[in-house]
Amino acid sequence: MDFETNPAPQTARPYFIPSSVDFSALPAGVQMALTEIVAPTYDRLVLRAASSLERSAGVTLTFLLTLEILDQFQLGRQFDLGLTSKNAEPEERSKLIARHLRLITSKQTQVDFLMRLQTARARFGHMSYT
Repeated sequence: MDFETNPAPQTARPYFIPSSVDFSALPAGVQMALTEIVAPTYDRLVLRAASSLERSAGVTLTFLLTLEILDQFQLGRQFDLGLTSKNAEPEERSKLIARHLRLITSKQTQVDFLMRLQTARARFGHMSYT
């Protein structure tokens, strides 16, 4: 299933993924991650959000998740020893890992925020944030 030719019933392509991206030209693993991880997250946390505040936080979380997945594929290339000897300097690899860890921390902050919002709504009923 891809965003272009076979979208899930209520799943839309996240607006931050440019329409110029040729989904079929992406590596199979990236296609799978976007279809199986990013699209359902976007659907649940953005399209089905209960409020604009949750929708905003959901977009941020989905964007960070997308960056995390792309970083994972980039870091995964480090396992290809043929590429590593030619292109991956230890300093560059360290920068990629540090960026990835910062991204994960940011994503976790968003997850925590969304969980607090959902817990508050469950506890106190519908809240008046837009």
